[in-house]
Amino acid sequence: MSTWRRTAGVAVTATALLATVAAGLPSAAAPPDRPDHPDRSGAGRAFDLQAHRGGIGLRPESTLAAFGNALQLGVSTLELDVQITKDGYAVVTHDRRIDPDKCTDTEPVTPGDPQFPYAQGNYIKDLTLAQVRTLDCGSQTLPNYPDQEPVPGSTMPLLGEVFDLVQRYGAGDVRLNIETKVEAGAPEETAPREEFVNVTAAAIREAGFEKRVTIQSFDWGALMLMREVAPELELVALTNHDFLQIDQPGASPWLGGIDIDDFGDDPIAAVESFGADVFSPVHGFGGSVGDPDYVPYVTAEMVEHAHRNGIDVVPWTVNDTATMSKLIDDGVDGIITDYPDRLRALMDERGMRLPEAYASPFDVQGHRGARAMRPENTLPAFEYALANEDVSTLELDTGVTEDGVLVVSHDRAVNGSHCVDTSPVTPGDPEFPYVGDLVHELTLEQIKTIDCGSKTLPAFPDQVAVPGARIPTLDEVFELVKASGRDDVRLNIETKIDPTVDDTAPYREFTAKLVTAIRDAGMRERATIQSFDWRTIVEARKLDPRIETVALIWQYGPEECRTVADGCSLQAVYGDPSVTSPWTAGIDWWRHQDIARMARIAGASTVSANWQVHDPDQGEVESDDWYLRESPDYYHGPGIDELHRMNLDVVPYTVNDQATMQRLIDLGVDGIITDDPDTLARVAKRNGLR
Repeated sequence: MSTWRRTAGVAVTATALLATVAAGLPSAAAPPDRPDHPDRSGAGRAFDLQAHRGGIGLRPESTLAAFGNALQLGVSTLELDVQITKDGYAVVTHDRRIDPDKCTDTEPVTPGDPQFPYAQGNYIKDLTLAQVRTLDCGSQTLPNYPDQEPVPGSTMPLLGEVFDLVQRYGAGDVRLNIETKVEAGAPEETAPREEFVNVTAAAIREAGFEKRVTIQSFDWGALMLMREVAPELELVALTNHDFLQIDQPGASPWLGGIDIDDFGDDPIAAVESFGADVFSPVHGFGGSVGDPDYVPYVTAEMVEHAHRNGIDVVPWTVNDTATMSKLIDDGVDGIITDYPDRLRALMDERGMRLPEAYASPFDVQGHRGARAMRPENTLPAFEYALANEDVSTLELDTGVTEDGVLVVSHDRAVNGSHCVDTSPVTPGDPEFPYVGDLVHELTLEQIKTIDCGSKTLPAFPDQVAVPGARIPTLDEVFELVKASGRDDVRLNIETKIDPTVDDTAPYREFTAKLVTAIRDAGMRERATIQSFDWRTIVEARKLDPRIETVALIWQYGPEECRTVADGCSLQAVYGDPSVTSPWTAGIDWWRHQDIARMARIAGASTVSANWQVHDPDQGEVESDDWYLRESPDYYHGPGIDELHRMNLDVVPYTVNDQATMQRLIDLGVDGIITDDPDTLARVAKRNGLR
């Protein structure tokens, strides 16, 4: 799904594969050189906490949701498997045949597809990427993993998308341990060994992950071939012990031509012979430590022997803390586990160095609190958003009352579509009714009589009325956030100013009040100031450079931007360079034609536009909904990659449908402002961003 700073899926034809593979496997007679591989003496090296398939015990296996969860938890390595599709793509899945207990069908790629349903016995090698991508691999949970959280709609990711996710998190020290799922015992059930090796190596190189990847396999012949094709990659020799076929005649099909008996039944000598860097065996047999029938395979003696020969030992798959403790005491270099949270807790208890835990790089902003669920810009809307732990920012608007108080309201005039009068402050108040009046011409006392919670909007059928909810002050919102205990939540606060009319406080006065309020609340590090009127953000940066600012942009095409009164930010009159926009503080689009440069001149750290401004590949779609329209005229560059290179975050607004949310995540945005933060959080989770 996610294609942020994308490394695309790699498809390689069989002819090209065979042309790049050496004719024979390397001899097992002597260990080959290990070019550029790290010193494996163990001195100063951190213990390797590997999340098996992303952490099956916590999220559906081999999904972006699982891998993202592991990054947030804090692991040193993501362990994963790849299969190769019919059209030559490396997809991340453990099973060569689709398991209907893990993945369910949705719909065929084309009507009448004879291979549909795909989840009923098809091998990955016989399906195209398009067919595989229709599967929902997140809705079902496995009975053996009672704590597994379903993530409906999760698809089978490309290997490149896992690389992209790690990059998106900025997780520069996280490694990937990639298993090529070659079925040496039934080679007709998977892609050929050569294709596995070449497609996987190509994807790793395209992503630039050569120094951050290990290649593991039970099929040691695939490892030998990988040494030929990509000698820069570290190799991990997997075994379940049975595959060694000790004291059986001939060579095991799993060992790439090696007969373990030729090495005195010593797996360490065998894996050293073809240059493996790590030995990754099953930890033992008959359950786990404490079970009466448990027999350990990994022992302190095995680990010492491996270390003397420059080989690390990382056993699999260990889920109970007693066995984890025993293996740590044995001196293993890491552990592969379905429960990275358990291993991390044990490491912490033992005083071991912990891998870094990464915060999600994606901002879920609740527009006006959670407008789709509660009346906008009311304390109940903000309470609703705060109750969702996946919401990271409250987006809100401010105005200034006649008596100089900052209140939270989107409209400069009190809007009768969602607010109703109750009673005047004093009998016969000539300004009553107050609905329809400018906020700037009403006192706080007058505004507090208005009920903005009893009405619901037809556009939001799930919006629940909260009769009696009032327009809050900004200080009341600050106090609500503090009382919630959500120290992780930020506030994105807009000054509702129109530079073409005089219907609120002057921008310098307005901005000074907001900066002061943020300082007084101790929210400097947690608040941003946003505005369509860029004079505000320029002024805010002068008053307090520690408070970050957001350049808001509203821009469409020639039909929507005919006059200055239409409010378009960049091309105030579309196509007419003689008209300078009043919205961008004199920073003229026609001079720069680059929103990155313009935002940087204004001092902003984030650009927040209607999403179409950022999509260079949109088509032509007419709609009454401004946020569903499309036209190439709406795009105003540069693209998101260039905005990122200019150290600008990109957080478009106001996106409520899942398809557009996914589209923007694929484009690489840093967050989305939405009326429906619950839906956005679900989409973000599918993409490994929650």
